[in-house]
Amino acid sequence: MMNEKFDFEKIEGFLSDDLIGDELLEFENQLLDNPDLQQEVDLLQEIDMAIMEDDVMDLRSKLEAIEPPQSPKVRRSMIYMGKWHLVAASLIVLIGIGSIMYMMGNSNYSEEDIYGRYYKPYNVIINTRSVEANTSKLLVNALKSYEAKEYTTALSLFQQVLEKDSLNITGNFYSGISNIEIKKYYAANKNFNRIIQHKNNLFIEQSEWYLGFCYLMTNKKEEAIRQFHTIAQSNSFYKEKAQEILNRLE
Repeated sequence: MMNEKFDFEKIEGFLSDDLIGDELLEFENQLLDNPDLQQEVDLLQEIDMAIMEDDVMDLRSKLEAIEPPQSPKVRRSMIYMGKWHLVAASLIVLIGIGSIMYMMGNSNYSEEDIYGRYYKPYNVIINTRSVEANTSKLLVNALKSYEAKEYTTALSLFQQVLEKDSLNITGNFYSGISNIEIKKYYAANKNFNRIIQHKNNLFIEQSEWYLGFCYLMTNKKEEAIRQFHTIAQSNSFYKEKAQEILNRLE
């Protein structure tokens, strides 16, 4: 459950793109300084993703026959404000239709199924407005293109950054995600391995996580299993998700 010290309304505003100006700048700076806040935001985003999955969409249609429909924003707020009766009701319906047995018992998950369920592109947590004075204009423009989901343009700009500094951590990481988004998994693999081999940086856990998907999507199942095992046995933020993936792969 979300810690009481966090401002629910600001988190909702950030996820809904309602924060603007100084409020947005202040919140983005808090994300950089507060890993716990970043984890709460990531978790809330994952709930959004879960709501959008097919099996949950089916469940929601059944629940709407019981109670008035609610927007994803309201549903998230209810979950995080402690109204877990909705979750309990969801589990009862799932048990009634046998979905839990299916999800737990069906091991025939393809690499594409796992990718579709667990992969999502990483958000830009660097406030491009605040770093503009200390970062090259080229990198700032690359990050802005990435944020706009213009991945081919972003890659072209990141490549120019990496031509000057091949070990630029930010350039390599967001190049890796951009390469995944345009299905250049081998190129993404190289980006993430550079970051992991560098060791002393902020994107190692994230790079280990995304590297696993590169292996999955290039038919390197054994390498993917080893990669997710490494994550599951560590203190990584992704350890629980990595274990879920292993349960489906093995």
